[in-house]
Amino acid sequence: MPRDTLSDDTLTRTTRRAVLTAAAGALGVSAVGVASGHKYTTDGPHGDQFDGNRADAAANTDVVGYHSLGGIGSASMAGSSDEPHYGGLTELRLHDDIAVVSVFSSRDETPGRGMAVLDIGQFTRAESRAELESAELNVLSFFGNRNDGAACMDVKLSDDGQYAFISKQPFTALFDETELDLEDDDADSGGADGAALEVVDISDPGNPEFVTQSSLSVWTLGPHNAWYHQIGGGEYVFTTHGEDGVTGGINVFEFDREAGTLEFVNWWNYSAELAQPGTETDTDGGEAYAHDIVVQDDPRFGTPVAYLANWNAGTRLLDVSDPEDIEELGVFEQDRAHHTVPAPTLQNGSRVFVAGHENPSSHESEGHVRTDGESGHYYLVDADPIDDVLAGERDEPVYLGASSTVREDGVEPANRTAFEMYEDNGRTELDYWILFESDEQTFDETPGFEAETEDDDQEYEGFDDFNLSAHNLDIDADGTVVLGHYHAGTRFLEITDDLGLEETGYSRVGPDIPEDAALGALSTGTPFHWCAVARNGVAFAGGINEGTQAIAHDDVTVGEDTPIDLDVEREADASLFTAGQTSQVQIHVDSDEPVRVRDRIPGDWEVVGGDVSVDDISDGTRTVVTADETVESGTVQYFVEVPTELIDSGSYTVGPVEYARPDPAGEYGGGVSVNNFGWRKENGETVTKTVVGLET
Repeated sequence: MPRDTLSDDTLTRTTRRAVLTAAAGALGVSAVGVASGHKYTTDGPHGDQFDGNRADAAANTDVVGYHSLGGIGSASMAGSSDEPHYGGLTELRLHDDIAVVSVFSSRDETPGRGMAVLDIGQFTRAESRAELESAELNVLSFFGNRNDGAACMDVKLSDDGQYAFISKQPFTALFDETELDLEDDDADSGGADGAALEVVDISDPGNPEFVTQSSLSVWTLGPHNAWYHQIGGGEYVFTTHGEDGVTGGINVFEFDREAGTLEFVNWWNYSAELAQPGTETDTDGGEAYAHDIVVQDDPRFGTPVAYLANWNAGTRLLDVSDPEDIEELGVFEQDRAHHTVPAPTLQNGSRVFVAGHENPSSHESEGHVRTDGESGHYYLVDADPIDDVLAGERDEPVYLGASSTVREDGVEPANRTAFEMYEDNGRTELDYWILFESDEQTFDETPGFEAETEDDDQEYEGFDDFNLSAHNLDIDADGTVVLGHYHAGTRFLEITDDLGLEETGYSRVGPDIPEDAALGALSTGTPFHWCAVARNGVAFAGGINEGTQAIAHDDVTVGEDTPIDLDVEREADASLFTAGQTSQVQIHVDSDEPVRVRDRIPGDWEVVGGDVSVDDISDGTRTVVTADETVESGTVQYFVEVPTELIDSGSYTVGPVEYARPDPAGEYGGGVSVNNFGWRKENGETVTKTVVGLET
C-alpha cells in the first residue's frame, strides 16, 4: 500500500498551507484564516488571559504525585518542574503498573521524543490514601520520533499492556514546533512517516521497540485518535480520520502480534453508509470530522459497540462485532462531538455515556451554535434504546435524541444532514455539566477561579482560544467521571443514582515550569490538562505543558482497584481434530487472590462437560464458558465438542481467557481505562484450532 511521507524537507510553502487548511477541520477551528484561527488566538482580546498563569486552586482533591517528564528516573530525581519536557504532551493511557504518554513535540532541550513510559505502580497498588504520601511517579523510558514534522497525537494500549498504538499527524508546523534537533542515540525510534498508525512493543517498558507502522495513501493528515479492542479472538485498531469525503471516517486495522503487522480491513463513513441513494459522500469541510472513538463490550449484551464522536454528525453508536461489516445502532445529535465515553458498567441499571462537546472558540462563524462564551458541555445520555437493535428486534438504528443546546429556541443546528434518516422523538440528554455557561457568567460564580475574581484586571468575557475548552474524559465503574479541562484543570463529576451529573471537586493546580518549555502557541499556562484517567481511586492527569499529575479525591476510596497478579494458561488436547470430536480444555491459574475465570469458544461449538456455565454472546459468534467456582491456584477443566454436522474444514479461534475478582461489576463492559472492577482479557491467549469437516 503506498505511503505518504511528510518530513521536514517536504513541508514546502504549498504543502504547509494544505496541511494547515486541513488541520483547521481536525482541530475544530474556523476555516477562515486557518493558521491564525488557532495558533495565534492567544494574541486575541481574551486569548492571553491565562498565558504564563500558574493556577493554584482545588476542592476536595490533593495532588499526590507529579512528574514533569523532564528525564528518565523518579520524580525526585528527574521530574521536578524546573527540569521539564520542552514541547507539548498529549494523551495518557495506563495498564496496571504502566502509563504511556504521547508527545506532541519535543524541542532541542529534550529532543526526539514520541512517547514516554512511566511506572505508576506505587499509586495503582496503594491500598490506602496514606500510602500515596510517599508514592512517586517514575519515567522508565522514552520512545523516539524520527520525524520532526509529526506530532504523536494519541496513544492506546493493548489489553495486556504489551503494545502501544500511536496516532501520528503532521501537525507540529501548525504550532511552529518543527525546528528540532533530532539526536541520534541508543533509544529505538518509530517509522519515518509523518502520518501513520504506529505499533510499539513495550513488553520491556524500559526498552520500547518499534514494530510496524501503517500509512494509507489517503492519509494526508493521518489518524487523529485510535482505539484498540479484541473482537472474536482477533486484535483490532480503529482509527479516526476526519478529512473530507471518502477520506474521512473510521479506518479499521487487524493487528497480528506474531507477524508484527497491521492489515487494513475496513473503512466506515456515516454519509457513505447511511445517506439516501444518490447522496454525495460528506464534503462538509470538517463539519463531520470523525474525531475520536471508544469501543467496549456492551455491558448488557456483550456485543462490541463503538462510540464515535463525529463532530457535527453527533455521537454515533456502531455495532463492530464484525469489523468488516460495521452497522449503526443509534445516534445522539449534537454539535462538536469531541470525545464520547460509555460508562464501563450499567449505572443504576441503565446504559449511559458521556459525550464531550468541545468549544474551541467564541467566534461567530457560521455553522456553530451557542457562541456566547460557553466553555463546552459534557452530556450524560441514555443509550438504552439501542437494546432493540442489539437484540435483533429492530432493523433500523435508533435516534437517541438531540442535545439541549441544539433544541434551544432560536438555535439552528450546524448541520442536520447527518440526521435526516431519523425521526426526531423529542428526546434530549439526561443531564449536562458546563464550566462557563456564557460570557455573562463571572469568575466569582465559577468554582476554582478565586484568583481571577480577586484580580481587577481579570474579567471573563468569553474567549477566542482553547484555554477553557473541555477535552478528554474517563468514567470509573462507580460512576466517577474525571475530565481533562485544559486550564480549568481536572474536574470530578459523579453520575448520580437518578442519572444526573454533579460536580464533586476539582484540581486546578499548576506546576511552575519555565515559560519557554510550554507549548506557547496554544498556551503557556498551567495546569493545561489534555485528559484524565481514573484508576484505583486516583486520577492521572495528562498535562500538555507540565507533565503528569496524580490526583486523589477526598471522597473516592483508594485501594479497591489494585492490579491482580496472576499467571493463566490454557491447555487443550489438540490443535487439529475432526468434526464431532470431543476436546478437553484445562485453564491453569496461579493467582495472588481468588479469581473467577472464563473462556470463549466459537458459537457453534458445544460444551459437553465440566464445572462451568455457558452464555452465548448476542451476535451468536462466540460462547462464554465461565467456571462455577473461583480459583486461586489450580485448574479449571471443561470439555467441548465440535458439531458433527460440520462439513467444511476451517480454523477457529478459542479464547481469550478472562479473569475477574469474585464479584465483578457486570458481565461485560469496559471503557477508556482497563481496571479490575470488571473482566480482564488475557491478551495473547487466543488459540487457533483447525477442524477437519466430515464429508457427505
